[in-house]
Amino acid sequence: MAVRNLGKWTNHERSCRCLAAILVRTFERFCVDKKFQGPKLVQNKDKGFVSRSFKKLEEMLGARNLKKLIESDIDTEPLPSCLMQTLDGQKSFTVSVEGNIGSGKTTLLEYFKNSSHVESVLEPVEQWTNVNGHNALGLLYEDPSRWSFTFNMYAMLTRIQMHKAPHNKPIKMLERSLYSTQYCFVENDFRNKTINGLEHAILTEWFNWLLKTQDTKVDLIVYLRADPETCYERIKLRSRKEETCVPMSLIEDLHNLHEEWLIKRIPFKPPAPVLVLDANNEYEKMTTVYEDKKQEILCGYE
Repeated sequence: MAVRNLGKWTNHERSCRCLAAILVRTFERFCVDKKFQGPKLVQNKDKGFVSRSFKKLEEMLGARNLKKLIESDIDTEPLPSCLMQTLDGQKSFTVSVEGNIGSGKTTLLEYFKNSSHVESVLEPVEQWTNVNGHNALGLLYEDPSRWSFTFNMYAMLTRIQMHKAPHNKPIKMLERSLYSTQYCFVENDFRNKTINGLEHAILTEWFNWLLKTQDTKVDLIVYLRADPETCYERIKLRSRKEETCVPMSLIEDLHNLHEEWLIKRIPFKPPAPVLVLDANNEYEKMTTVYEDKKQEILCGYE
């Protein structure tokens, strides 16, 4: 099913369009379940039944042409796959919030944590700063050449724990994922020679094994896209002790890697659709953005 780009519609139009799509899908399934055999409608008499019943549905809803509302040959593109999955009956989703250090990921998760649909899983900073009494994050920033390999091995373990964390609400919202650990942080360490070729090969094999053996599925990536200068100022303002020695060059490098991965999609491809939000704004403006994009961020939930 093709529809106009959801981003070009108002919230009301977008909601009506999605509702219409859900009604059509649900109605057609009802016809299949109640009258026909198999998952597909048979042509001839079955199609006639659906056509007559569909007109009745339109009369009941007061709609002149439901299919025309949700289908168009002009400026078309597929619905985001997460929303298509909602229409196909999927009820549980994993959303990964990605972005640079200081881009506002924790703030977004905190904003939605009280939603009846969202269970937030924050980065395990407390684990990273206390591994049996060792501050792995602090050591990483103090001496990246010595500790990058060690930290990334542990970071991947904790990422898998995040991916596998049980949740009772339909949306599990992660603060970063296993993918950004490999595609942004490990890659940055390799390019800056804080890990060598052997260490990079081992981390890559570890990453690939985790992908094959663990549930790392992500249904949507929300990319908080902020300028490096904005991120750097926020890092200084929050004054996390481990981050006092973070150089601007690191923030610039990580920004470029996120852009390569999530915007240019080279050399790595995102594992899910990407929703890009301008994260350069102050908190009050960002809450407006969160509300405006709420249905997309929450995979169709309100």
